[in-house]
Amino acid sequence: MTSALRLRRPSVPPIMKGAQPPPVSKSVHASPSPLTFGISMTAAGLSHMVHHPLYTLKSHMMMHGKKFKLNIFVKNTFSNPLFLYRGFVARTIGVMPEKALKMQALYMTDTLLFGQHSPGNLISWLATGSAAGIATTIIGCPSERIMVLAQIHKQGMFDVIRHNGIRELYKGVVVTSYRDITFNAAFFTVTEMLVSLYSSQTGKKCNGRERFVAGLFGGTVSSVIACPLDVVKTRVQGRRLEAPKESTGKILSNIVKNEGPRYLFKGLLPRLVAVPSMMSLFYMLNVKFNEYFLH
Repeated sequence: MTSALRLRRPSVPPIMKGAQPPPVSKSVHASPSPLTFGISMTAAGLSHMVHHPLYTLKSHMMMHGKKFKLNIFVKNTFSNPLFLYRGFVARTIGVMPEKALKMQALYMTDTLLFGQHSPGNLISWLATGSAAGIATTIIGCPSERIMVLAQIHKQGMFDVIRHNGIRELYKGVVVTSYRDITFNAAFFTVTEMLVSLYSSQTGKKCNGRERFVAGLFGGTVSSVIACPLDVVKTRVQGRRLEAPKESTGKILSNIVKNEGPRYLFKGLLPRLVAVPSMMSLFYMLNVKFNEYFLH
C-alpha cells in the first residue's frame, strides 16, 4: 500500500561522470534537536508578528458573526492602532513553542515511521501532519484562549486563571484539536505533494520561492477545510468569562439555526489572507534557517 502511494522519480538521462543527479525533495528537512527547535521558534515569532492584525480581524468576524460591523472595527483601529495587537504578547509566547513543537513532531513522526531519508508519500504526510496538529493543540490552546479573550473583551491571562483556574486556559480544547489536526494534515499533505511534484517534473530542488508558493496553496486548501471548526472554536473560547456555560454542540447548532450554515465560513477572507501566508512564510523561513545553520 505504502509503496503504491510513493511518487515515482522522473526518468532522467544517464548522468555523466562528475555531474550531480537532480535533487529529490524530502518531506522532512531536519531531525529533532534543540537547535531545530530554536530555529522553528524564531521563524514562528517573525511570521506571527507580521500577521497578528489579520488574526484580530478574523477573531472579531468569527465571534460576532451576523452582528459584525466592519465600520466599527475600522473606527476602533483608527482610534487606537494597538487595538490590532491585542493579545499579541500572549499569543506570540504561545505560538513560538507551538510551531516549534509542531515541526519537531513532524520530524520525529516521519523519522520513526518512514525513515530519516524517506522521500515522502501520502501516508507519511497525513500521519506527520496529524501529529503536528496534536502538538499544536497541546501548546497553542491556552495562548489562543487568551488571545481571543483579549481581542474581543480585553480579558487577560490573570482574569482567566482567577475565574476558574488553570484548566480554564484549555477551554475549547476538543474543537481546537479537531481544527488543528484537520488543518495540519491537509496543509502538509498538499504542500509536500506540490514540492515533490515540482522536483519530479523539473529535476530541480524546491527552494525558498517555490516552497512559499507551495505553502500558499497548502494553506489555502487547509484554511477552507478547517474554517467551520475555527468559527466554532472562536465562539467557544471568545465567550466572556462571566457568561453562562454552553456546550460546543449547542454553539454549533445556534450558528446553523439562527445565522445560517454560511456563517460557519464567516471570517474566511482574513483567514485566507492570514493563515496561508503566515504558514507559508513560517515554513519557508524554517527551511531556509535550517539550511543556513545546519548545512
